[in-house]
Amino acid sequence: MSAAQDLVIDLLVRRATEGIGEHEEELLAQTLEAHPEAAQEGFESTAAALHVALIWPPQPMPGPVRAAVERDSALLFGGPGRTIAPSAAPAPGNRAWPWLATAAAVLIAIAGWLPRAEIGGSGQSMETRYAELQAAGALELSWTATEDPTATGARGSVLWDPLSQTGFMRFIGLVANDPTQFQYQLWIFDAARGEQYPVDGGVFDVPAGATEVTIPIDPRLPITEATLFAVTVEQPGGVVVSTRERISVIAGV
Repeated sequence: MSAAQDLVIDLLVRRATEGIGEHEEELLAQTLEAHPEAAQEGFESTAAALHVALIWPPQPMPGPVRAAVERDSALLFGGPGRTIAPSAAPAPGNRAWPWLATAAAVLIAIAGWLPRAEIGGSGQSMETRYAELQAAGALELSWTATEDPTATGARGSVLWDPLSQTGFMRFIGLVANDPTQFQYQLWIFDAARGEQYPVDGGVFDVPAGATEVTIPIDPRLPITEATLFAVTVEQPGGVVVSTRERISVIAGV
């Protein structure tokens, strides 16, 4: 499943559970328009499932629905004969059930979308995809070097397309690293998440002797509205939360 599909799922689930703003509604509409294979009908039923899941206290599950869930759970989670006992309803005060039901609804949405073709075309070279994003008017920003020793003379740009949730980083003069000593890590600041929670954009290396490198961006979560890209110097393997003590280059919107 592509990053664009992840973004649509994230926006639709958040719209159904907590509501989304005008900018996110616009982004959702643009993404669905750009990728018509994203059949929204399936998500409407998912939203309905989310609504039912959040009803408290829980209502008895109709017989036909119970049978369908048992059938689908056996297919999704492996293991015939898994049934939902009539007495399996959660005890009053147990708030875990709605979130489990939410997760199940999301899984149904994802499972219904898996057979669809991946967006962006598999097997494309980075140069081809880079040129396509540029031609499509993707956001392109120049890197600004900090005073960190790794950034002396470094320049380049970051290319990001919010619709396909893909992009690339280009660097010229960024100091080569020894992966056993440290690695570079991209962080994407998203207006929808707050500055304290930047999204991990992937760990990467600059090979010795390379004058110019192009690195694909690999966000771990969907990005709603990118406001800043920052590359930090981290321990081998990267980190979950950066202290931001060593920032090599930044690019702001």
